[in-house]
Amino acid sequence: MYEKFRILLLLIILISAFTLKLDCVSAQADLASHVEYISTEIGPRPAGSSNEEKTAMYVASQFEENGLKTELEEFKYYSLNSEDIKTSHNVIGTIEGVSDEEIIICADLDSVQDYLTGNYTVGANDDVTGLAVLIGLAQKYKDKKPFYTIKLIAFGAGEDSFTFPLITPKRTYLSPDAYYQIVYLPYLVGARQYLLTNQESVNKTIAVISLEAVGIGDPCVVSKDYYTQNNQLFVDSLVLNARLQGINAHKIDFMASESSEGREGAISHVYLPFSIAKIPSTFITCMNNPNVTSTVHNTDTEIPGYLSTDDTYDNLVEYNGNRESLEKQLETIIYLVDDSITKISLFNVISGG
Repeated sequence: MYEKFRILLLLIILISAFTLKLDCVSAQADLASHVEYISTEIGPRPAGSSNEEKTAMYVASQFEENGLKTELEEFKYYSLNSEDIKTSHNVIGTIEGVSDEEIIICADLDSVQDYLTGNYTVGANDDVTGLAVLIGLAQKYKDKKPFYTIKLIAFGAGEDSFTFPLITPKRTYLSPDAYYQIVYLPYLVGARQYLLTNQESVNKTIAVISLEAVGIGDPCVVSKDYYTQNNQLFVDSLVLNARLQGINAHKIDFMASESSEGREGAISHVYLPFSIAKIPSTFITCMNNPNVTSTVHNTDTEIPGYLSTDDTYDNLVEYNGNRESLEKQLETIIYLVDDSITKISLFNVISGG
């Protein structure tokens, strides 16, 4: 493994030496405007709500405007919390590549319920910033043909817990172990639904990166979360490449979050079903001065406002200093993800994919 990583390091250095910086995204669109619109005009987005559906429609319209083949995948599930059948959606934007092998970049549509107040957040950082990055990538790839096919997916009902699928597709391409783990995941409903109904995609998906609260601080690539340990070669390659591009990225474990007010909880993200299926996967979040030696991260200092009703657009702008700095933050994440897409081809070759 170490020999493979040494070769990977050498190839990344060689390619990086001849790689020019990508065009600035801000020339195409004001990314902060998407964060402002969804978090202030639409507002809280409980899973299965009309506001979540409005957000799905908005993201789909942005994908279509930039020429992506766009699908709105509706699904139903049962929620023990509400004792009701709910309807949600996945938004899938496809950028056709030379190869039909796929890279998935994803985020979630719905917002969380504040543990202390019981109110749903507007989720400006978690996870409208992730949705804004997906829209920015759609703009960047307009009229471009990448080598790998890229799927930009906004997953619905990511935050609803204690849920069951109404209809469980039969196992086809997934291993028995992966299939049953995914079926019985208690949340991440949209991602679970997508993979169970698209099992044939497992053999052609070479990497998955999900985006969670990327609006404040340095990019952090998650090595291990509460539910899974990710492919270490994949995580290391993403961090190394980011640093070679001058981005102060970190490799972290993120098992749980905690705050001084008593909020705490296990952490994972919408990439999890893909990781269970043994596809190289991780999620990227951003933190102020992350404590890389800890598996538990403080939301007061490292991710201000995370998982709380303080996660508003105005606070997000204030944490960044001003709107222009928020825009620069989002542009950096788009550059990081876009450059990672390019370099994943190297990872795939060296890892024997």
